[in-house]
Amino acid sequence: MVNVLQVSTFFAEDGGVEKSVHDLSHGLTRKNHSVRVLCTTSGATRREKHGQLSVTAVGSRLQISRRPLSLSFPTELAAQEADIAHYHLPCPMAVLAHVVSRPQATVQVATWHHDLVRHQVFNTLMRPLLERFLTGMDAIFVTAPAMIEHSPMLRQFRDKCRVVPLGVDHEPFASVDADKVLDVRAKYPGPLILYVGRLVYYKGCEVLLEAMRHLEPATLVMVGAGPLEARLRAQIERHGLGNVHLLGRLAAHDLQTLFKACDVFVLPSTLPTECFGLVQVEAMLSGKPVVNTDLPTGVPWVSEHEKTGLTVPVNDARALAHALERLLNDQRARHTMGAAGRVRALELFTLDKHIGMTIKEYEQLLKSKVPVAVRDTLSGLYR
Repeated sequence: MVNVLQVSTFFAEDGGVEKSVHDLSHGLTRKNHSVRVLCTTSGATRREKHGQLSVTAVGSRLQISRRPLSLSFPTELAAQEADIAHYHLPCPMAVLAHVVSRPQATVQVATWHHDLVRHQVFNTLMRPLLERFLTGMDAIFVTAPAMIEHSPMLRQFRDKCRVVPLGVDHEPFASVDADKVLDVRAKYPGPLILYVGRLVYYKGCEVLLEAMRHLEPATLVMVGAGPLEARLRAQIERHGLGNVHLLGRLAAHDLQTLFKACDVFVLPSTLPTECFGLVQVEAMLSGKPVVNTDLPTGVPWVSEHEKTGLTVPVNDARALAHALERLLNDQRARHTMGAAGRVRALELFTLDKHIGMTIKEYEQLLKSKVPVAVRDTLSGLYR
């Protein structure tokens, strides 16, 4: 059994990073490893334990860029002991704490989920600390090959980078109720486009609504919540987009039904904050083609142009409308790309594969830290 410390800004909240940390942590416990999560939260500190998983959410009433700033986080970090300390970036609080205190860990790794692209002054101030932090890591996991070359920070640490794609639990997508799918199709007649994600600045929701002005017969269902909701509703009303429905958050089983019921899934993100797009994998597991954008991240690598969907230029509403229209009008292409997407997702992007690759990296890193004489003894502990 390996003792693993997962360090993240948040845990079990909306967002791709939070979901990936949550799923990895629970997945590791299913493999009989002990996992502790150290994260931040607004308000009072919370401590919870669920079997071999324990969570310490360090409380704070201060925030920087909507991220809690906890003065007690360094103390909590220094008190931790683990075989593996695994940081999920961006996590400014962990970087700051690591400068003055660090856990007692044999191996330290970081997953670089995405760059912070909007806060240039903050990024400039943080750069020396982040460089020092990454210098101290034994390895840096990236979710897609493109991240190594396109992230300004990672290029100088390319020798430490290892590609470990994220993954989705594929089993729920194989057992969706067919009658519920028919109910969705009856409620939203005509070609059905699905968007799933937070309603935030980098997701391209406004560009998507502009594209819908050119797709009158089609219906768009948008699942998610966020600070742009009022602005998007105003845009829908201003342009008379009665074919667009904002549903807010949905339960997992309702979301899986929508994935199965839609004709096309769309991820119109506009900034490199979108580095992977787990929702693409969920659509691919449902056998649906994806329309995404040509970001310099893993997004167009997850769903490939002309193979599992279509990729369009960033911030181009007309190109987005054209790609959606093309797929909606070509049933054969939808089925071919959707089937190819499911195969690709099952081969590369399942949760089991993500957990397995992560454990393999942990094992190799731990072996590199001990004398050769005891490596054979350790080799059987991580399977």
